[in-house]
Amino acid sequence: MTQPATPAPGPRHDSICTAAAKVVYQYGYRKTSMEAIAAAAGVSRQTLYLQYRNKEALFHAVLEHVTTQMLREVRAIAEQPRKSTARTLLAIFESLCRDTLEQTSRANRVEVLEVARSQEGALYNRVQNALHAVIAEVLASSPAMPAWERDGISARDLAAHLLDVSNGIKSSAENLQEYRARMSLAIRIVCARERSS
Repeated sequence: MTQPATPAPGPRHDSICTAAAKVVYQYGYRKTSMEAIAAAAGVSRQTLYLQYRNKEALFHAVLEHVTTQMLREVRAIAEQPRKSTARTLLAIFESLCRDTLEQTSRANRVEVLEVARSQEGALYNRVQNALHAVIAEVLASSPAMPAWERDGISARDLAAHLLDVSNGIKSSAENLQEYRARMSLAIRIVCARERSS
């Protein structure tokens, strides 16, 4: 689906997208109205419709805004000096899920993800590919990689696996603490090869 150009980033655009994300997290995509978003953003419906012709266009802008911020944060975490691969990976995965796990119900998370995949497939795939590359880069420098590579498993394979695990846990976890505990276990399993290699 081709979307209209997103309004130029600026304070109003950013505040509308931030408010819209909170409303969508709270009510889910289908139950969210443009009126509720306008009220949350502190703008009139007319102002909102002048910038975004419909809910789909606004959803596209919100996804662009949220994923740009998320990727910026993920890259910053990956570039920090590492205490351990496991800690770096857990910080990355927590940053991917923190807002949705803290602000939305499981049902709304699943719905928003389904809408993002179906309506915004190209954007969703672009973000997944960028995340995959960052996580693979972190894993590539891990002391565990030589043991995995001897078994024919690359950093890209492990990154894809961890992203799949994260998506599964995110759709079923009740809260951030549960997500953190379950994701931490998956990361520890991947990194355990450091000690056994």
